[in-house]
Amino acid sequence: MLTGVYIAQAIGTLGCAAAAGGIATLSIACIPNLTLPARRPANSARAFYEMPGNLAAHLSHQWLDFYDRGHKIFPTIAGFASLANMYVFWKLRGTTVAVSNMANHYLLAAAVAMSIAPWTVLAMLKTNKKLDSYAAFDNKGDAEDAMDAVHSTEEQSKRSQADNEVPRLLKKWAKLNLVRSIFPLLGAVISFHATTRIISSGSWSQTV
Repeated sequence: MLTGVYIAQAIGTLGCAAAAGGIATLSIACIPNLTLPARRPANSARAFYEMPGNLAAHLSHQWLDFYDRGHKIFPTIAGFASLANMYVFWKLRGTTVAVSNMANHYLLAAAVAMSIAPWTVLAMLKTNKKLDSYAAFDNKGDAEDAMDAVHSTEEQSKRSQADNEVPRLLKKWAKLNLVRSIFPLLGAVISFHATTRIISSGSWSQTV
């Protein structure tokens, strides 16, 4: 009967760790790559490189793509791992005193890991909305409209401002997202700590 608990403990710990690693990767690897400064060929006079708005729209569209993938994958992994930790808590409650005391840690691990949801809403939503608005910045006309925009001083100013603002927002988002990755990481640490303490207590065979 211990097999189910073993599996749930492994899923709870490894799942939280995987979610933390995946979320952190977006900040550590993806955003720094996206925000590398654009290089214009020195010998090129093509109008393409002068087209206002390309940088902001392109960067924000890339961010929107991996954010959309990430917010479907990693919260799901963290949620599944949290369910596994809650299952372990349920199975171990009311057993030996030593084990019961540590069982509460699995519930704590689940709560901490799922804190990524309120953190996203409370700390990141404003930045997300700004980046999302820039992703739609160029979606407002055909090629003729875009060419007309090149000759508009006001439009050039707006797009130049956007080109400067989007990299700044991406770097801010990366920092906030890195903090978000800490929650499932702590969940993994807590559940792993609980498991090792239960094993070292000598009461493991009496848990179920």
